[in-house]
Amino acid sequence: MSKLVLKVVRSLFEIPWTTVVLTPGIYIIGRDVRVHVPVTDKYVSRRHARIFYRDGSWFIEDLDSSNGTIVNGENIKGKGPVRLNDGDEIIVGSTIIRVMIEEEK
Repeated sequence: MSKLVLKVVRSLFEIPWTTVVLTPGIYIIGRDVRVHVPVTDKYVSRRHARIFYRDGSWFIEDLDSSNGTIVNGENIKGKGPVRLNDGDEIIVGSTIIRVMIEEEK
């Protein structure tokens, strides 16, 4: 089984977590308190992006956020699901999140 580790490496705002570990499923990142991965950054939309596991890989998809979702310097807004790789950098609002993928043996 694959686990996705998201680690906040920089934010101008206080984030309630610095590292979160996700197991295969569907997760919403956003400013709304009811999302799976809350980011208290005023530049993040309430429901900003979706991270999910499908066919052995992790993906991220922008949910038509106001400011877009940046993966490794590329804005993925409107581009559909984008595969995540170990070491990728995600920017939502002014928050930078590092991606680590852990494969269980």
